[in-house]
Amino acid sequence: ASTTTPDRPALHVADPTDVDTWLGAYRQWMAGQGLARSTLDQRIKFAGARIAEWGTFDLQPYELAEYLEQFAGWTRRTYVNHLRSIYGWLTDSGQLPVSPMARYRTPHSPLPREHNLTLDSARAVFSDPEATDRRLRAWLMLGMYAGLRLHEIAKFRGEDINEQTLRVVGKGGVDAALPTPPELWALARDHYPRVGPWFPSTHHARDTIDPNLISSRVRAHFRRHGIDEGGIHRMRHTYGTQLARAGVQPRVIQDLMRHSSLDTTMRYIAVVNEERAAAVRLIGLT
Repeated sequence: ASTTTPDRPALHVADPTDVDTWLGAYRQWMAGQGLARSTLDQRIKFAGARIAEWGTFDLQPYELAEYLEQFAGWTRRTYVNHLRSIYGWLTDSGQLPVSPMARYRTPHSPLPREHNLTLDSARAVFSDPEATDRRLRAWLMLGMYAGLRLHEIAKFRGEDINEQTLRVVGKGGVDAALPTPPELWALARDHYPRVGPWFPSTHHARDTIDPNLISSRVRAHFRRHGIDEGGIHRMRHTYGTQLARAGVQPRVIQDLMRHSSLDTTMRYIAVVNEERAAAVRLIGLT
């Protein structure tokens, strides 16, 4: 059992006997930072798993480094951020005098993978008879023509669109107004209600569809066309790439995709060999 010392308060991280209370306090601390609910849920799940496995967060830097070494790429980077958040709370609340993550170097961002669909693949997923399913087609169109994320598609409402403006509440509750693509206005005008959710849940009258259902349906649809990786988010990648290939300036693409960083936007834009060849042909002295 833990003991209280002048350096440690009664709630000792080495013995979080009331895990629910401990996690609740951590969640409340994170909520004060304005983090998105999905981020809160991920970090609480991660913290709970670490308590179950370790029984303590009173660990040395080398112990955490050994744990992180078993992961790579985005997983390691994500877990580093989770641990920094946990230890930020532990030090802020006086449960630890110093964070063992303080000197851990941030892993390099993995090289981006190209997740956009080729034009042939994009045409195929829209022309397939399966895509005549009105909901499936609408999900694909909201991703392709507006770059919406999965959770944004699931909760889309008739009030969110008119002929000029498409409103979307994105990550962290950020409200944005985008120009309405004519293809989506035609969809809204001809097939969907002007008020209320476009995709209501079949189980709860007031709820919108479970995003997992959209994800599984789109993945299955893609598999039928030999697209083995990724799901609906690939439409967002295609959206960004098609804007770039149309000559849209990166800063405008960043704004349309609602990214806080241009670096994030650039990870969405794929480059093909033909574009590289065309680029170098522009070099000359005349």
